[in-house]
Amino acid sequence: MPDKKPGDTPGDAAVEKPGELSGQEAASAVPQRQPSCVLCGCCLEGCPLFAATGREELSPRAKALLAGPSKFAALPEGGLPEADVAALCSLCLACGRCEKLCPQGVAVPALVAALRAAHPDFRQWLWKQWITRLAPFWGLAGAGAALAPDALVPERLGLALKGLRGLRPGAGLSPWLSITHFPVDACRQRTGGRPVAVFDGCVGGGPRRAWAETTRFLLRGLDSAPVAARFSCCGSTLGAAGLPQEQAEVRRANVAAWREAGRPLVVAYCATCRKGLVDYVGAGGDIFSDAGEEALWRASVLPLSALLAGARGKAGRGAPAVVGYHRPCHADVRDGLGDADHALLSGLLGARLRTPAKGGCCGFGGIMQLSAPQLSGAVGRACWDTLDGALGFTAAPEAVPAYVLTGCSACVLQLAATAPAGARVGHWLEIVRCS
Repeated sequence: MPDKKPGDTPGDAAVEKPGELSGQEAASAVPQRQPSCVLCGCCLEGCPLFAATGREELSPRAKALLAGPSKFAALPEGGLPEADVAALCSLCLACGRCEKLCPQGVAVPALVAALRAAHPDFRQWLWKQWITRLAPFWGLAGAGAALAPDALVPERLGLALKGLRGLRPGAGLSPWLSITHFPVDACRQRTGGRPVAVFDGCVGGGPRRAWAETTRFLLRGLDSAPVAARFSCCGSTLGAAGLPQEQAEVRRANVAAWREAGRPLVVAYCATCRKGLVDYVGAGGDIFSDAGEEALWRASVLPLSALLAGARGKAGRGAPAVVGYHRPCHADVRDGLGDADHALLSGLLGARLRTPAKGGCCGFGGIMQLSAPQLSGAVGRACWDTLDGALGFTAAPEAVPAYVLTGCSACVLQLAATAPAGARVGHWLEIVRCS
C-alpha cells in the first residue's frame, strides 16, 4: 500500500477554528474534516481576480491546491518555499464567491486567512491600527487625502487615497427620495415587538454619520425607536487579514454590548457587516454564553431594508432618470433574506433601477488595499465595465448618468475610488430625505 500523502483524506488532523489561534499555529486553523479541492474549476467562473487578470495562480483553485487539504500533492520536493506560497495565496479579495460555487464546499477565504495569520507582516500591523485605533480619524484623513494632487501621489498609494477621499466630511449623494408610506404593521410582525439596536459599523459610526442618522429616521417612521448599544467593528475585515485574535476580541465585545442592551434585534445597513455578524455563529472562541444565546443572536441579526419591505416612496427634484445598483458580494447571507437592499430599491424605484444580470465584485479586498492595490483596482474597473453594460452611460453620457447605489460601506469606497470621470456612487441611504 503506498504511503499516504498529506491531503489525501480531508480531516487528517483535528484542528481548532480560525480566530482562536495566532502565529504559526494559525496555519492549520481550518475546521475539522475540511472539504478537499478536486480541481474541478467551478470556482473560476466566480473569481473576480481570475476574471480581471486571467492568471490561474490567482484563482481559488490554485489557492486551495497550495494552501488547503487538496487530494493532490501540493508541491513536489524542492518546490516553492512556504513563505512564497503564503505570499501568493494572500492575493485574495475574500469575496466568498468561490465558496458559493464550490461543489465540495471548500472555504478558500478561510484557508487564505489562516496563511496570512501564519505569516504576519507589517501590512497586517498597519491594517490592525487603521481598523482598531484610527477609525475615529478617518474623516480627517479623508479631508487630507482630498487635498493631495493626483500628480504627486505615488501610484501604489493612489487607490487608497482615492478611497480615503470618499470618507471626507460632506462626501456622498444629495437626497431626492421621500418615503410616503412606512410599513409599520409589517415591521411590527417581523420584529415581534422586540427592541432594536443599530449596528453602524466602522464607516456609519464614523465619517458617514449621515447613514446612521437616516437609519434612525427610518426606524422612527416604522415606530421602532432604537435602543443604545456600544458596538464596534464587526471583525470580518480583521479575520480576513489574518488577525484571528483581534477578530475574536471585537466579536466578544459586540456580543457583550448586545447582552448589556437586553439582547435586542441587531439591524445592520452594511452587507459586509451583516455577514460578519451572522458569521459569529459557529465561530467558537467562547463568544456566546451557551447554545441558546448563540441561536438567539442568529435570529436577531437583520438588514434594515428587510424591516422596510413594502415601503413606498416618491422621487423628487434631483432624481436621476436611471439608477444603477451594485450587488455586494456579501449581500447573499445564509439567512434566507437574500439581497434585501435590492428588493427594497426595486419596490421604491421601479423601472428607474437597473441591475447587471451578472454583477461583479468591487475589488475592495480589505488588506489587499495595502498588499496589491493594482489588482484591487483592476477588479474595480472591471466592475464598472459591468455596470456600464447595464446602464449604458459610456454610449450615451448626455442621457444616462453613471449613478450607482449599493448597500455596503466597503463597496461605496472602492467604487468611488475606481469610478470613471463624472460617476456618482453612494449608499442607498444617502438618497433618502429625512423629512
